[in-house]
Order: sequence, then C-alpha cells, then structure tokens
Amino acid sequence: MGIFILGQITDAIPPLPEEGNFFSLAKLIVMLIFVFLWAWPASWCSSDAKRLSLNQFMWGLILVTGGVLGWFFWFIIPMYAVGMLFFLMLGFGSILVYALYRDSIVEEKDKILRVENIIAAIRGESQVEFQVEEKVRLARPSGQEPKIPDDVDQQQIYQSVQNLMFDALWRRVNEIYIQPSGDKTRVLFRIDGVISEYDHWERGWGQAVIDFLKSVGGMDIQEHRHPQKAKLVAQQVDVERKVGLDMETSGSTAGERLLILIRAEEARFTIDDTGFTKPQLKQFKKVLDTPRGIVILSGMSKAGVSTTLYAIARSVDAFTQNIHSVEQKPLMALDNITQNIYHEGDEEEYPKLIRSVSRREPDIIMVDPCPDSDTAVMIGEIAHSKGKKIYATLRASGTQSAVGRMVRWINSADIAGDVLTAVTFQRLVRKLCPACREAYKPNPETLRKMNLASKQSVTFYRPPAQMVDKKGNPIICPTCQGTGYLGRTAVYELLIIDEQLRGMIKTGDPVKIKAAVKKKIISWDKVALEKVVEGITSVQEIVRVSKEANQKK
Repeated sequence: MGIFILGQITDAIPPLPEEGNFFSLAKLIVMLIFVFLWAWPASWCSSDAKRLSLNQFMWGLILVTGGVLGWFFWFIIPMYAVGMLFFLMLGFGSILVYALYRDSIVEEKDKILRVENIIAAIRGESQVEFQVEEKVRLARPSGQEPKIPDDVDQQQIYQSVQNLMFDALWRRVNEIYIQPSGDKTRVLFRIDGVISEYDHWERGWGQAVIDFLKSVGGMDIQEHRHPQKAKLVAQQVDVERKVGLDMETSGSTAGERLLILIRAEEARFTIDDTGFTKPQLKQFKKVLDTPRGIVILSGMSKAGVSTTLYAIARSVDAFTQNIHSVEQKPLMALDNITQNIYHEGDEEEYPKLIRSVSRREPDIIMVDPCPDSDTAVMIGEIAHSKGKKIYATLRASGTQSAVGRMVRWINSADIAGDVLTAVTFQRLVRKLCPACREAYKPNPETLRKMNLASKQSVTFYRPPAQMVDKKGNPIICPTCQGTGYLGRTAVYELLIIDEQLRGMIKTGDPVKIKAAVKKKIISWDKVALEKVVEGITSVQEIVRVSKEANQKK
C-alpha cells in the first residue's frame, strides 16, 4: 500500500538524512525534550496568571516569545551548546521572571520558589487543604447571608474578606478604604479619625474582594464606573453586638474604589454622650426645651455634626412630639422619627422638600445639611412664620463663621435675629485609653503657655511609650490595640443667643456681630484644654486636631 505525498503515490517514506554535517537525530530529540520541558511550566504560568487575575495576555506573550526566540537561536547557532544556552536563558528565563514576580505579590506559604514548597513538590507531598474559618457573619438588612463558596479560589477570597472584617471590628475601625494604586490595591483603616495603611494586595485580588463584597450587598458586580450603595450587618462570631456597614463604590481613572462605613458606638449616643462640658450641657438642655427657633450645629467635614444631630433626636421626646428630618446622607434609622431623604436629581428641590415637610404640622424639623442660601431662607421663613423648632447642620470653621453665614444667607437681619436660638461649633478629638494612658507632670513653661500657671499640681496624661517584653516583642494594650486612644469625643463652642446678642444681629453689621459673638463664647482651644486637665485627651491630640483644622480652612 503506497503513501500519498505531494500529489504522488510512493511505496515508502523517504529515509532521514544521514547523521553528520547539518543533521543529528540525537540532538533533535534532545531539543524536542527541552521544548516539552519548557511547555509544561509555561502553560502552568499562563493558567496561574489567570487565577491570580494578572495580565494573562501580557505574561502569555512574554513566555511564548522567550520560548520561540530560545528555540530560534538554538536552531540557527552553529555551536549546539551555545544555542542550548540561549534557549535555557530565554525560554526558562521567562518562566523564572514570572515566578519571581508572582512570588512578590502572594503570601509566603503560596510562593512557588520557596524551598519548603520545592522540597514538598519533589517528594510528591500534596499541599495542605485550604480551610475556611468564619470569623464575621455578614448579612443584608433583610437577614440574607452569603454562602461559603465551593470553589477553592473563591474560598480564598471569602477568607480574605473574613480576615479584613474581623481585623476592622477588632481594631474599632470607623472607615475602610479599598482603592487601586498602580498595580496594587491599598487597604486603609480610619480609626478614631486617623488613617493608617492596613495592607496592600495585588490589583486583581483587590478587585476580586470588592466584587465579592458587592455581590453580598446585592450590587451589580459588572458595573465598575457608576456609584453604587448597599447596607450590610456585621457580627463577630461569638459576639452579640451587631454593627451596620454602609458600602459605597465609586469609579476613578485608577479603577474602582470601595468605602465601608462602620456604624457602631455612635448609634446609641444621646446628648449626654457627645462631649458637652457640664456647664454647656446644662445650657444646651434648656435650648432643647424651647418650643421654637433655629439651632445651628456647625463644624468642618467629618467633625461629627450629623452624629450630634442624631444624639439630639434621641434626647427629645419623640413619642409626644411629631418630629421630621430632611437629610441628604442619613447615617441610620431613627426610631419614631419620620426621615425624609433627599437624593440629588430629585424633581422636588431640596428647599421645597423642607417646605413640604413643614406642612405636615411637625413640632421639630431636623435639616442635615443647610448647604446654601436658598435652604437658609426657607428654614428662616418656616421658623419665623410658623413658629417651628428647627435643628440644622452647617459647614463652618467656627462659631463666628457660622453666625455670620446664617445671617448673610437668611438675607434678613431682623428674621435672623428673631429665629436664631443657639449655635454650636465642634471638632472631634481622640480620648485617651484609660487602661494604658501615662501620667506625667507638665513643666511650668508649658503651663504658662497654656494659661494654666496657677495649676502647678495638675497631672496630664499621654499615650504610653512603646513597651516590649523580654524577647523584644511589642506589648499591645488589649483595650485600645496599641493606639493609646479609645474612641472620640466632641469639643464644643456653645453660643446662646440672648437679647443683647439678638439686638446686635438685627443691626446686620458683620463686624459688630463677630465681635459680640467672640465675647459670648469660650473658644474651642480653651474647652479642649479643660479636657486635657480632666485626663480625657492629651496635649498632643489637641495640637494634631488644631493643625488639621488649620489646613482645611
């Protein structure tokens, strides 16, 4: 039976060339063996790149290019050994480059060039099976909980989320930021108002974590550009306390970002918990009892004014009074209070929504925030003509700034003088950890600069110096997790509008109003020093907050 070759039938396959000159069967077999030895790890590298969410096309191109060029040089270089060296350098070199890169972004136990892993592979020992450890229960407000994935890769992502949330709750984190940065994803924690870097992940891994959390919250995991929001409830295993999680995604040129706001302690605050000094608290409780007028709660961004507003809501009698809120970014649900949420782009404008709420015969209206003149005019008219009690938050750099802005925005000095009842201004400071704070005696020069020269026997407190055990390991305070601080408190300026100041406001003269306000208030820094003397916070913390506030102005 013949064989069909190039259109002709022949009885046999042509014989191979004789060995020698340009052909050696042994060398050809060696080349084919090396190609197969290169192809297997190269194929594994390509699939591993896909598993780690690396750029599979780029790494596949690098691996193929290295192998093809290595084969090409081996084939054309007359010296066989030199050609083999080129193949080893280019073909296996590209594999080594991939291995070095992927080992730089994975955990120590997963590195393929790790000596222990190489020995285990040579011995044929199987890797330890991945075990999922549930540390935090996540659920939607409806109670729906995610199932533990069956796929091993998805289980590792699930475990990464578990570790992240457990550490965040254990460290008392207020906000978690997961954001891309170059080929990495940074994870930042804001603890008691101070941001620190928790970890950084490979870019693809970070996106996988974001996608997992989005799926748990019911978001669209295919949408990476437009903002999305969701709420979750988190609870550490074997811990009764639950916390609320507000998740917000946003797109950027660098990639998708995820912000997780953790609502915990402030959810139970009343006006007694916010940070008013005893004299201030006594004065402000009288303000709560007044049936009409506008109370302005002011501060810079992230100063906690919305938390103060919510604390007021829990401090008034919501059973006997009809209370409504008008909010743009609600923190949480308030019992027995009708919350009216305004979304940007709604057909009804923000001031008109406030007017609509005023027609429902509320006893108290809470406005968060008062962002512009139109809103200020509206609440001024409602308080003046209908005799309503209104609490409104306002962004300002101080009490004087808040009063001046409201008088200017209301656009009527007479109405402003009639309706303004009280104005607060606040900043947040961290409270020293009572378990590890360190007492010390301030020197006389420090007391003189702080106008406390008469208090020579006073004791100040500060975070402790880092301590180590006999082995040199740091000793971590179990109460504050080594930060030296535990929670935050507001430091307030409080202005009560009396008849003298009311008359000054009605003049409409900004210079006179500013001077009159200055005489009536105890400045923020003096109130803050009272908290230092009481051992609530430290001088270092007051200096830090003051510097940050000056930078924001």
